Amino acid sequence: MAAGVTGPRLLGGTHTAGRTLVAASLAAGGLLAACGGATPADRTAEPFPTAQPTVSIAVQTTLAQLDGALRANGLVLESTLTAIRPAEPPSFAGVARWPFHAVLPVDPAGGYFVIYEFPDPALAADGGRDLAAYITSGPGRVQFPPDVRFVLRQVGSTLVFYPWSPASSPDPKTPNVAAALASVGSEVPIPRG
Repeated sequence: MAAGVTGPRLLGGTHTAGRTLVAASLAAGGLLAACGGATPADRTAEPFPTAQPTVSIAVQTTLAQLDGALRANGLVLESTLTAIRPAEPPSFAGVARWPFHAVLPVDPAGGYFVIYEFPDPALAADGGRDLAAYITSGPGRVQFPPDVRFVLRQVGSTLVFYPWSPASSPDPKTPNVAAALASVGSEVPIPRG
C-alpha cells in the first residue's frame, strides 16, 4: 500500500475500514430514527411575538403621542429592525410588539423601547400589572443592571416599556428619553423590590 494512508484506515491500525463504516452507519441510522419520529412543533397555533409588518391604529396613535413628546425633548423617533426583547413574563409570549428607537447620538445602542399591543385597554392594564410584577421579581430583576430604571406606561390598548440604566448610557440625553416616554399615557405602578 502507498505511504499516504487516507480515509477510515486512520481510525484503526489494521484493516478496520469495514467495521468503522458499519458502526458509523448504525450510529447515524439510530440518530435518524430517533429524530425522524418526532414531528416539528406547530408554530402556527399562536402568534409570533415579533415585530409586526404593519402598525395598527392603536400603535399609530401611541407613536404619534410618543413622537411629539420626544421632539419636545429634542429627540428623534425611529422605527428599527433591531431585535429588541427585554425581560418579559411568560404571559407575553404571544403579545404583538413593536420595537422603536429614540436616537441618542452619543449612545447608538441606547434609547430602544417596545410598544406592546393588546386587544383592549382592560387586557393592556392586566398585562401592565403582570409585566411590572415580573420585572421586579427575582427571575425578571436579574436580567437588568442593578441601577435599572423603568418607564412603563399604558396608552389605550398599548403598553410602552423602556428599561434604562444611567450608568450604562454615556449619552446625557438618556434621561430625556425616559422623561418623554413617561409623559405619555398613564403610569403602570411598578412595585418596589
